[in-house]
Amino acid sequence: WTHWGGDWRMPTRQEFDNLLTNCDWVWTTTNGVNGYVVRGKGDYSSKSIFLPCAGLGNGTSLNLAGSNGYYWSSVPHSDYNFGAWRLDFNSGYHDADYNDRDGGQSVRPLQGFTK
Repeated sequence: WTHWGGDWRMPTRQEFDNLLTNCDWVWTTTNGVNGYVVRGKGDYSSKSIFLPCAGLGNGTSLNLAGSNGYYWSSVPHSDYNFGAWRLDFNSGYHDADYNDRDGGQSVRPLQGFTK
């Protein structure tokens, strides 16, 4: 376990949904790393985040690095005991889905509390 300290936390499924529906997603390569620049719309158009395609850990292997990104939320899947919600993307796709919680997927913590 890692304690980030302060008010750092894992994003919620709702926050992933907000990114998916309220932001523009632009596939790009930054410093040789594939991923998406996710930029807010309207009043939030000056806000953006880069989500790199960090791949998926499986045991001691790293798979799909450079082509796919997977980011955990803090929310377990209600109908799937071993699963949790995640953000899942590649160059032609971005959505929220779920996967087994034993998979090695990225964490992108947020600072602050949900309202």
